[in-house]
Order: sequence, then structure tokens, then C-alpha cells
Amino acid sequence: MVDTNFKTNREICKLISKYIIEQRLERYNEEIEPLKEEVRAMLMNDSLNVGNRMGLIDAVERLGISYFYEHEIKVILDQTFEQLHANGFKIDGDLCDTATQFRIFRQHGYNIPCDVFKKFTNSKGKFAETIRSDVKGMVSLYEATHLRVHGEEILENALIFTTNFLNSVAKSSEQARQALKHPLHQTMLRVGNRHFISVYEKDESRNDTLLHLAKMDFNRLQMLHRRELSQLQKWWSSFNFTKRLPYIRDRSVESHFVANGVYFEPKYSMGRISLAKVVLVITVLDDTYDAYGTLEELQLLTTAFERWDLNAMDQLSENMKIVYEFVINLYDDFAKDMTKKGKPYAAEYAKELVMDSIRYYMEEVNRREVKYTPTYEEYMVEGRLTGNGPILLISSLMGMDEIGSIMPYQLIRQAPKSIRGCELICRLVDDIQTHEEEQARGDAPSAIECYMEEYNVSRREAIERFEKMIEDAWKDINEAALSICKTKNCDGHKEQEIPKPVFERVLNLCRLVNVLYKYSDGFTHPAKVIKDHVTALYVDPLSI
Repeated sequence: MVDTNFKTNREICKLISKYIIEQRLERYNEEIEPLKEEVRAMLMNDSLNVGNRMGLIDAVERLGISYFYEHEIKVILDQTFEQLHANGFKIDGDLCDTATQFRIFRQHGYNIPCDVFKKFTNSKGKFAETIRSDVKGMVSLYEATHLRVHGEEILENALIFTTNFLNSVAKSSEQARQALKHPLHQTMLRVGNRHFISVYEKDESRNDTLLHLAKMDFNRLQMLHRRELSQLQKWWSSFNFTKRLPYIRDRSVESHFVANGVYFEPKYSMGRISLAKVVLVITVLDDTYDAYGTLEELQLLTTAFERWDLNAMDQLSENMKIVYEFVINLYDDFAKDMTKKGKPYAAEYAKELVMDSIRYYMEEVNRREVKYTPTYEEYMVEGRLTGNGPILLISSLMGMDEIGSIMPYQLIRQAPKSIRGCELICRLVDDIQTHEEEQARGDAPSAIECYMEEYNVSRREAIERFEKMIEDAWKDINEAALSICKTKNCDGHKEQEIPKPVFERVLNLCRLVNVLYKYSDGFTHPAKVIKDHVTALYVDPLSI
């Protein structure tokens, strides 16, 4: 007999579905545990030589299971780096081994010198033509160049050398095509993990235990992420924006994809849902200020936001009231949640960032109305915020229980070099891909138009200079990693550390932006850019 507490069959189906998902997750958890211990024993096997051990770490990381072994990997890298340092950084091994070890150490913040590649150069300091026969080694060297910092000429030369080579063999080499399209260091982690699992599966030298664990964990996380997405979509659908505000882009799936790019691990489940909600807030505000509201409506809306009081919306039009209530209520919910967790400042910083964005959206509207083109520097003052780097970084911290002090929030607001680099990447990579469509519909000038007018250059020249700025920003981020994520306060006092988990959010956000905007506007036109990624990460489980 059906329990009368259930109102509809749909509710029963949902509960059954939820029960099945919980059962499957529990089964995955049980089956994964012994595999985790097997891999842990492999990692801690002292009989492995350095090359094999580093190769094992590389496979574990690229398969997406390294978050199980953060402590073990740190212990191994500490010991190995100390030995290398004592030996004058002489790496035994071929080009592939050397480049892989260099990349892994740099990824983890160890300042291994780029001189390790000198043994592959000739008497003139040029890379020897003989290494071109080693495709795997050339790909590894190409990947290593993306960890370079300012002033490393040998890696600048290596990038040119390997890029030319990979382009020459791309037609016949999937490995070369993939490296050129999505360099490891600059690619969203789950996108890279999913691709590498399919590559590793075909490798005759694969470790089947590693592969099995990677597949099991991928399917487990896919199920978890699907459940989060379902919760997010239920919340989003409750506002019925499709009918109430039809001009708003429906981007719930894409918003979770963004959050997934910032952090994918199970412990950040609630953080992902909250961050995805922030992305939807940004979408609502962007579409309202950029494409829909009249000048008068937006002025009244901005004034109401400055008061931050639901009683302040009497003067708003019906559509603007919907927007206002949506934003205010969500951030008030964040405030309640963070207060319960003993971190009321977290929601305050998040609210402060969204208010900054609203003010700059209004500034863009005013400039659009009078057809004013600001200087590039003027544009970037607001552009660093409307590029959404700071708001996403601050918001992501709300979902990180290990961040228990106000200091990381303060550092992001102070914008040290690595944060400024992230902000620049978020803004310029976006503008390069979106500016033509935005200008066609009469939007305010983007960074491209501002730079073209101020410096009297062509569109192509402006883009080329921005691409150089983006390269330099990546070097700034890489340097921050090598200085153990340390940065000076704005007042020049004693150095403070950006905690490693926070720095990883900075890096992951830049990687996400590359996937979303490197080739087109993947958020506005997801079918062109991220449809296959979404299908791979959320829809298609791996066969086991």
C-alpha cells in the first residue's frame, strides 16, 4: 500500500531514484577503498627508481585520482627534490623523462631550474634536431614549457621549437593535436582527466589497477555531480525565469560546469552548488544590465541594491523586482549559512564583490549611453571585476571548510600579482572571443576597442598584444607557485601565504576560462564549445 504522505507518483519515483543513487555511491565507495590502498602501496614502494616513481605520480595525477594521495605525493616529491638538489639537478633519463619530472616539480611549486634541458641543446644553445624523432619526448617538452616563468629563454625557445614540430605532425598524431589544443597545465582538470583515461586505456604499458581505480572514481564522481546538478536545476526552475524573465539565458548546466572546473572533489559538493548559484546570479545581472534593462530601470535597480533592503524596491518595474529579490535573497541565505559556520565575513566579502560588479555594470551602461570609449587602463579597472575572476574566487572560498580565517579573503581583495594575473586572463580571454558579437548588438566597448582607439592599432594587433599579456599573466601565476604561493601585503609588511587550496582555485579558474573561451564563447554558445565536455563529464559513464 502506498504511503499517503506521498502526494504524487513523481515524488515516489524521485525518492526511489535518490535511494538508488545513494546505493550506487555506497557500492562505489566500498569497491574503491581496496584499490586506493593498492595504489598507495605502489606509490610508497621504495624499490622504484626515480623515473618510474615520477612516471607513476604523473599517471595518478592525469587520471584524476591524485586527490587521494596528496600527503604521499608531497613526501615523495620532497625526498626526490632534495636528492636532485644535492646532485646538482642532474636528471637521468631521456627527453620525455626529464620534461615530465620538470613539469611535475614545477606544478607542485618546486623551483627546479630550466637548465635541466641544456643537455638536449647543441653548442649554439639551440635544441638538437635529433630530438625531433622522439614525438613523445617533444610533446612532453611542449607541456613542460607551459610552466615557464619570466626570463627563461631556454623554455621560450623550447616552446617555439616544439610548437613548430607538433604543428608539422598534427595531421598524423592525435597526441600532438591534443597537446596543441589543450596543454595540460592550462586545461580544466576533469576535461583532461577524462581524455587521458581513454588514452591510458589503450596504452600497452598501462597499470590496470590504476586504470580500474580511475574509471571507478570517475563514475562515482559523475554520479555525485549529476545529483548536484539535479539539485541546482530544481532550485533554478523554482524561479520560472523562462516565463517571468525570458531574456535571461538558461545556463544551469553550464554554471555547474564552471563550478566543477574550480573544484571537482567530493568534499566540495556543497561549495559547487553554491558557486554555481553565484554563476547564475552573474548571468542574471549581466543579461539585465547588458541586454535588457532601460537606463532608468537600471539606475533605480542599482540604487536599490545600494540600500540592500527588500523594502527598497517599490520604485522598480516588475521585472527588476524579480531580479532584485533573486539576488538579495540568495546572498542573505549565504550570510545565514556562513554565520552558522562561524565565518560571517565570508558572505560579507561575497556580497561586497557582487555589489562592486553591479556598480561597474551600471558604469558600463552609462558609458554606452553617451558612447564614451574609455582608455584601456580605465576599462581594466572595472574589467577585472566584470571578468568575474574575483567574485568566483571569493565565492569558491565559502565552500571550503579548510579555509577558516579571513586572511585569504583579504588577500584576494588586495590582488597580489597571481590574483591580478587571474583577473587579466579571465577578462582578456573572454573579450578576445566575445567582443565582435557584443559590438554587433551595440554593447559598451570591450578591452579590444579601448586598446585599438587608445594606441591606434588594428584589431589583429590588439589581440596579439593581449595574447602576450595573457602569456605573461600565466608566468606570474607560475612564479607565485614557485615562491610557495607567497605574496607581500599592499602595505609592504611581512609576507603572507596564499594557502595552497586557495592558490589551486586561482589556477583552476584560469584553466576553466581557457576551456570556455579559448576558441569561442562557450558559455553563451555551449553547443559549439563545451557540449562534448558536458556529455563526457555528466552523461556518459566509463565502461568497467
